[in-house]
Formats: sequence, C-alpha cells, structure tokens
Amino acid sequence: MILGIGVDVLHLPRLRSLLARRDPTALARRILSRDELLEWSDLKMDSDLSERYLALRWTAKEAAYKALYPHVKASWGDLRVQKDGPKPLARFADDFKPSSTALSDLRQLRLHLSVSHDADLMVAYVVAEVQP
Repeated sequence: MILGIGVDVLHLPRLRSLLARRDPTALARRILSRDELLEWSDLKMDSDLSERYLALRWTAKEAAYKALYPHVKASWGDLRVQKDGPKPLARFADDFKPSSTALSDLRQLRLHLSVSHDADLMVAYVVAEVQP
C-alpha cells in the first residue's frame, strides 16, 4: 500500500548562496545524520563533491518528509541517504525514534528514492510504501 509520494526540486544556486552566507558545517549539521556528517567531512576539501553531497541529501530528505507526513514525523537527522551500488537509498537513521507515527511497526515501511540532476537543478522523488 502506498502511504505517500513526495517530490522536491533544488535550484543549486540557492544552496551555493546559503553556503556562501553561512558556515557550511552549520548547514551540514542541520541537514545530515551523524553518519552522513562524517562522510561529508571527508569531502569538504572538494567543494563540488561537498555541494552535490549536501544537495542530494537535502532534496531526498525533503521528498521523504513529504511522502511520510503526517503518518510518520521525522526530522532531517532522522533520515539517512546512502548508496547501494549506483542506486541511492533513503532509510531511517539507526537511532530513529519517531515522536509520532501512525504505523505500528516501522519495519513495514519502505522508502523508494529516485534522484536526478542536470545543470543547476536536482530533483528527488520518494514513494513511501507500507508492506504487510
């Protein structure tokens, strides 16, 4: 059963503007899970990779939040985006404890993520599925 569908589009100059005006580490701490923050720290020397890393997670997490709400309320750090080969995966962080959920068991929930980018745009789609 489909619980929800979410989409998000990020204009990369918007992210670049945020990174130029604020401390990139502060923004990263706000949107990344603990494990993602460690991965991002290794990329900080390459600004292009660092920016793409943040952009992908920003769009994926926004789309996931839209797909989950109001059934499961999760914050930025509660979600983790990782790779399974070439395919990105959206998952809950290991220490996720929902403040509110309409589901009896989060293990029934699957997040299907698709991400695409071209030039100055990045888009993410998430389908939240409840499996019996």
